[in-house]
Amino acid sequence: MATTRPRAWLRARREMLALGVIVLLAAGVRLFWALQPRVVWGDEPFYLWLGQSLLSGQGYQFFGLSGVHASPLLALLAAGIGRVAALFGATGPAALASGTVTLYIVCGAALVAPLSAIAWRMYGFVPALFTALVTAFYPALTGGVLLWGTMTEPLYLLLLAAGWWALLVALEEGRLGAYAMAGAFLGLAYLTRTEAIVYLMAGPLVGLVLYWVFGCKRTASAWVGVGALAAVFFAVISPYLIVLYEKTGVWQIVEEAGSTYVSAQGLALGSLKSFDAATWGLDPATGEVYYFSETSEQEGLLDAIKADPATFVRLLHTNLSDLERILISLRLLPWPFLAVIGLGLFARPWDGPRLRRELFLAASLVGIFSFLPFFIQDRYLATALIPALIWIGAGLAALSAWLAESFRAVFARPARGWAAALLVGVLCVAVLLVQTRQLRRVLSVTQSWQPGHVAAADVLHEIGVTPQTVIMSRYPAIAFHSGAAWTPTPAASWEEVLVYARAKGAQYLVMDEREAQWRPQLAFLLDPQQAPPELRYITTLGDEPRKVIIYAFR
Repeated sequence: MATTRPRAWLRARREMLALGVIVLLAAGVRLFWALQPRVVWGDEPFYLWLGQSLLSGQGYQFFGLSGVHASPLLALLAAGIGRVAALFGATGPAALASGTVTLYIVCGAALVAPLSAIAWRMYGFVPALFTALVTAFYPALTGGVLLWGTMTEPLYLLLLAAGWWALLVALEEGRLGAYAMAGAFLGLAYLTRTEAIVYLMAGPLVGLVLYWVFGCKRTASAWVGVGALAAVFFAVISPYLIVLYEKTGVWQIVEEAGSTYVSAQGLALGSLKSFDAATWGLDPATGEVYYFSETSEQEGLLDAIKADPATFVRLLHTNLSDLERILISLRLLPWPFLAVIGLGLFARPWDGPRLRRELFLAASLVGIFSFLPFFIQDRYLATALIPALIWIGAGLAALSAWLAESFRAVFARPARGWAAALLVGVLCVAVLLVQTRQLRRVLSVTQSWQPGHVAAADVLHEIGVTPQTVIMSRYPAIAFHSGAAWTPTPAASWEEVLVYARAKGAQYLVMDEREAQWRPQLAFLLDPQQAPPELRYITTLGDEPRKVIIYAFR
C-alpha cells in the first residue's frame, strides 16, 4: 500500500507533464502562424477600435459610430494587451493588433486544457492525450482562425469549453461551486459572443433531463445548482445589459439578432448586392448607415420574421444545406475525420454513465443550429469542434489500441501501446499540418479582403495620414492598416455619399473594383477621368479585377 500511492502520484505527474508539453506545442504552433503576414479585416477592427475607446473613457463607440453590435470582453482584453505592448515600443496598428494575436496564442493553447479534461473524464488518459494533440494542431484553430475576420473564436471557444467541462463536473458530482463556475464561464462567453445564451439554456436543460430519464440521484440538488448557475451567469452579464439599455432604450439579451437577420439575408440567399444594400445602405430615419444606426440596434428578430415568413422559410432551407456543406469540408471537419469520430463513439459498448456523458457532449452542438435563421460561415460553426475534437481523440486512441493488439496477434510478441500511440500521433499531426496549408490557400482566395487594401493603406501612410484623418471606404481594413480613423462608404447615390462624407469629416475615399459590382451607381469612380470635382485623384493600385483607387476630398 505504501508503494502504490507514490507510483500513482508519479503516474499522475507524468500524465500532467505530457499534457503541459502539448499546451506549449499548441502555443508554439500558433506563434508560428501569428508571425506570418495577415490582414486585420472584417469585424476585428471594430473590436480593436471599440476597446481603445472604452479604455480611453470615450464610451461604447468608435469614431462616432455605435459599437453595440460588438460584445465587450474581447475588445477590452485586446485593448489592454495593446496598451502593454505600447509600453514596450509597439505603435500604431501593430500595437492594436497585438491584443487579438496574443489572445489567439494564449487562448488557443489553453483550449487544450478543458477539452482534454472532458475527454479524460469520459474516456481516460490516452484519449485525453490525443484530444490535446489534435486540438494543438487542428487546421481551423491554428492557420484558419486568423483569416476568419473576427478573432473572437479563440477566447469564445476556450470559455465555452471551460463552461461545458464545469457543468459536466457539476452534474456528475453535484458540487455547487462547479455550477457557479459553469455560470461564470458561460457568462464570460456571452460577453465575447452573445449566442452563448443558447448554451445557457441547452446545457442545464439536457443535464436535468438526463438526470430525470435515467433516475440519477441528486435531482433536487441539481435544480439548486442550475439556479446558482443562472444567477452567476446573469450577474456576470448584467453590466453589459445595462449598457445596452442605456444605448438603445430597449432591454434585450440578443442585441444583434434582429439586425443580423435583416442584413444577412442577401448573403444567405446568394445576393451580395442585397447584403451590401441592407447593411451599408442609409437608414431613412437617422441618415446613418443601417449597421450603425439606432434602427438596427432596436431591430426585433420576431418582428422581422413576421414581416416576411416566406423568406424565413427559404433561409432555413438554404442555411441547412450550407451548414452541412461547410461543416463537413476542409474548412472545418474533413470527411475522413468522420470515420475517426465513428470509431471514437462506437469502438466500445456504452454503459449508463457513458450514454449520459455522450448525450450531454452532443448537446454542445445546439449552438450551430442557432444560426439557421441567419447565415452560415466557418466561424459560426466552430463550436462544433468542441465535441468533434474530443470524439476524434477517442477515435485515435481506439485506433492506436487496435494497432497494438493487431501487432501482438500477428507477430505473437508483446505489443507496446506507447509505440502504437506515438505512431498514430505522428501520422495525425502530419496530416493536420498538410491540411493547414491547404486550408489557408482556400481561405486566402474566398475571404473578402485582398492585398490591394493593404497596399492602399501603405500609400495613405506614406502620404502622412494621422489617427485623426478620416478615411471613407467600404472595408475598415484600409483605414486600420494606415493608422487612421474610418467611416463607411454608404451604399447610396454619389450625392448621398458626398453628404455623408461631409458629415463625417472624411478626407480620403478609397474604392475597389469589386465594390462597383454591387454599387453600379458609383462605378464611374473607377475612372479618374470621370471623377467629380469634389475629388482629387491620387493613385490606382493593382490591375483588373482587383483594382483599388484612392481619392482625396477637396
